[in-house]
Amino acid sequence: MRVDIIGAGPGGLFLSTLLKRQGIADEVNVFERNAEDASAGWGLVFPDGALAELGAIAPDIHEEIVSAGTTWTPVEIRYRGTVRRVEGNRFHGIPRNQVQTVLRRDARRLGVKLHFGHPTRSIAEHGEADLVVGADGVGSVIRSELAETFRPVFTPSKFHFGWFGVELPLPYFTYAFAETEWGLFQGYFYPSGQGWCSLILYVSDDIWQRSGLSEMDLAESLRFCETVFAEHLDGKPILPRDSEWSRFRLLECENWHTDDVVLIGDAAHTAHWSIGSGTRLALEDAIALAGELKEQPGRISEALAMYEKTRRPRVEQFQKASLRSERHFDHAHRYLGFEPVQFAYQLLARSWRISHDDIARLDPPFAAEFNEWFHTRATGERVRPSPSPAFTPLSLGPLELANRIVTTTGEPGAGLILVDGTAGIPPAPVGPVPAAVRLAAADAGLSAAAAELGYRLLVLDLGDRLTATVPPAAELREASASLPVVAAFGLDEETYTGDGLEAAIALAASLKESGVDGLLLSAAEADPLSAGRVVQVSDLIRNTAGVVVIADDGLTTVDEADTTVASARADLVVLNTEETE
Repeated sequence: MRVDIIGAGPGGLFLSTLLKRQGIADEVNVFERNAEDASAGWGLVFPDGALAELGAIAPDIHEEIVSAGTTWTPVEIRYRGTVRRVEGNRFHGIPRNQVQTVLRRDARRLGVKLHFGHPTRSIAEHGEADLVVGADGVGSVIRSELAETFRPVFTPSKFHFGWFGVELPLPYFTYAFAETEWGLFQGYFYPSGQGWCSLILYVSDDIWQRSGLSEMDLAESLRFCETVFAEHLDGKPILPRDSEWSRFRLLECENWHTDDVVLIGDAAHTAHWSIGSGTRLALEDAIALAGELKEQPGRISEALAMYEKTRRPRVEQFQKASLRSERHFDHAHRYLGFEPVQFAYQLLARSWRISHDDIARLDPPFAAEFNEWFHTRATGERVRPSPSPAFTPLSLGPLELANRIVTTTGEPGAGLILVDGTAGIPPAPVGPVPAAVRLAAADAGLSAAAAELGYRLLVLDLGDRLTATVPPAAELREASASLPVVAAFGLDEETYTGDGLEAAIALAASLKESGVDGLLLSAAEADPLSAGRVVQVSDLIRNTAGVVVIADDGLTTVDEADTTVASARADLVVLNTEETE
């Protein structure tokens, strides 16, 4: 079998070695448009475990690549004149050109034919190949030629980023946040075991325009950013190495293969650079594709179909995590009022792949400090050891809750019981935990009845209407029978768009002005917001409108509740305990 691979990045090169190592293909060609000595950029980052599959299938390559870089666990956050170092997962930083060198050498040793300075303009040029692999990155020629089959969809970021370097041997991840007259500039340094480190600069389009960066050439823009990040650069210049400013584009393809053409890596999918998984996914694609081809010799079409079937769920999982991470950095300005300990916590938990339990395991002193800070801020009392955030008391208007967990099933240990009263108000559950009743309208008679039946909080259901009419404050007070009020509304996919989010924020602000004590956000019944997105909208509303938010997003564990509350995405969470039975 002859396989032609288009693109000599890590994914394409590693696939070529696997096809030879495992005896899958007799002839393997790699075609790369750039010269062999072209710049390979700066450093790559692999989270702990990301190289595990590589180590299992090619331990010699794994050892050579890892030994060429460096390893670390701490993360340093520089924010508002403070420096905080937190222990995190283990990471490996490696110069990209070293990875390329190792893979090229192994490919040649195995008999792979490498063709550099050889751009591919059409798949027809590879008509003698049994299989053509598009490993030619986000600008893939192969994908573009078969766009009607692959059906790619690009979602561009609103932020500008640059992948640069600086001659600073920083030993671990360093996040630097620089507040300026134009807005927040963000810089992310990471080491590669050399005398330099990679530096990713990140600015919003608004800042890009107002600061004048849009009118500068590359050299001018780097000199400008050197002044912005002067306190972090130790007088060192920012180096471009053939890099340019660009915008991340999320790529999702409806299909990754035909009968004899397949995409891997960034040609098939992209994940935001802030979770450091682009090269990881490309290498994993190569391993999976080679595995399926070996498992089904002579059945290329079936092997490609199985490759996509097995890989797509994992890739989509990483894409979702990367989008959460991207949204965190895109909205970092919302958190500038946070105290340093919470700012650091939220950064660590930004992608939902690191939870409160993970943070407590990785850095017990930091977790203990955070829990104590959170409890002290909420109660004014210092307790050691402090409970986790979900079990910290909360004042919801005049109502004092023992913790931040809401249950709809009467599960023991919750701070609030939520009862549906839209079809008739049952008596409130008996016991020390306060109960809230959900009503379909603000009605003084219903509210009085609820109070007589033992309820201590009203939840006014606004349905799925972001344009709901907000009662005036005096009318709301009169209709509430002196009980505190939470307004509830559902979120659909339209809410997640720019206009929908703005409407949700405006409604939240109006409700707060009208005197409601909080909001209950959940997925709408029609076209409901997908899991995880309710909490993202909750984060936006809570930290923009400044209102107490209860999030109902299908969470099922105390760890999820702790993470949501601790990272200020919501003040209380509904735990769906029925789903865990």
